[in-house]
Amino acid sequence: MKRAAFIAVLALSICSSAYAEKQSALSPDEIRSLAKEVYIFAFPLVMNYRTMHAQAIAQGGFGEWLHLGASSPADTDIVTPNNDTPYSYAWVDTRAEPWVLTMPPIEDERFYTSQWDDLWGYVLDNPGSVIDGNEGHSYLLASPTWDGQIPEGIERIVQGESSFLGTLTRTQVLGGSADMPRVQDIQQSYSLQPLSAFAGTETPPAAEAIDWPEWTEGDELSERFFEYVSFLVPFTTPHPDDAAMYDKMALLGLEREKAWNTDALDPATIDALNAGISDARAEMQEVSETLFDPADFYDSRTSIGTDYINRAMGVYVGIFGNTTDQAVYLTEVNDIDGNQTDGVKHAYTVTFEAGNLPPVKYFWSYTMYSLPERLLVDNPIDRYSIGSSTPGLKQNEDGSLTIYISKDSPGRDKESNWLPAPDGPFWAVLRTYGPDSAIRNKEWAQPPFIPQK
Repeated sequence: MKRAAFIAVLALSICSSAYAEKQSALSPDEIRSLAKEVYIFAFPLVMNYRTMHAQAIAQGGFGEWLHLGASSPADTDIVTPNNDTPYSYAWVDTRAEPWVLTMPPIEDERFYTSQWDDLWGYVLDNPGSVIDGNEGHSYLLASPTWDGQIPEGIERIVQGESSFLGTLTRTQVLGGSADMPRVQDIQQSYSLQPLSAFAGTETPPAAEAIDWPEWTEGDELSERFFEYVSFLVPFTTPHPDDAAMYDKMALLGLEREKAWNTDALDPATIDALNAGISDARAEMQEVSETLFDPADFYDSRTSIGTDYINRAMGVYVGIFGNTTDQAVYLTEVNDIDGNQTDGVKHAYTVTFEAGNLPPVKYFWSYTMYSLPERLLVDNPIDRYSIGSSTPGLKQNEDGSLTIYISKDSPGRDKESNWLPAPDGPFWAVLRTYGPDSAIRNKEWAQPPFIPQK
């Protein structure tokens, strides 16, 4: 035991010395600049670990489903949660063998999709309604390096750039709370099983056990962030296009298979790292406050490539956002006068002219979020979204449709069309599911928020 402890201490000392040697060649400004770039590059990696830790490591386990009901303000695992399609989460560890996802057949009119992402935040695939229809199929979830035989009965293979893959699977509620028992039946029919169990073959040896670092909220805001990066990178397969970023990480002492020891850093280095983190977060916050297009944030490696700020923004504004063939999220934080929407300052109306509702195959909805938290808003009627599936929605006499957005009731005769707002700034996101090309090509525009004077 003493010899093992000595070797461990010696190894840590060598790593710390090597790190210190690298740092001696860098000025504080250079460390700050590198830290900003690395933070943006690795932000999805670390924040996906946060979610994976909460959903699979701290509870449940890999290959186990976490089925949720309709979202409420109490749900804070992810920002900008969806209230129309109850979520089912799961994570798989593909190191020992692939896993098989099987989706059940469902009604033609109902939307479902099993979105799978890797730890870098790339959207890998969306088995379900849009791509495959509603007949139900099986899919292989494999590690980046797996090249085995795909068995019969598998629709296709899903692979990313990390050994751990996560899903946010969405199942549409049709017509309100009365439909929840059917949604729950569908959720319970989603299946994950190791390939060996699916194919009836011999179970391979288990992967090496992992000493998972405990997630501490707030570590993403400090130099501790880089400890998670150091831990997670070995569970990814480097892409050639990221070579320049890995070189920059190495300059900071972040190298594959080499431990990062935050406690060995001198105060000046820690200050420079934290300054870089602040710079990165300031840039992401600035982007989040502009009129951005979520389509830029959620997609595959082929689409996003090395646009690291857009990749990071997908996690920053709403982890597990989806690709535009599945859904388009239309965002606007300002009213028609260019002022930020705010429930304290105004009540608002949004009116779709007759014949100009969002052109979708499945459904559309507005969901209300408070700012800056980007979480659902408590309100007296427990309504967090409103849209085409909302029971009792009323059209105007001329065939148009008006949504009333305010912190107080617009009146009993208008409450069927009321989306309650917070007592402060808000963000009402228009989600469109199975969007027509007019939405995807930006030929259709959402109507403006009109403040009521």
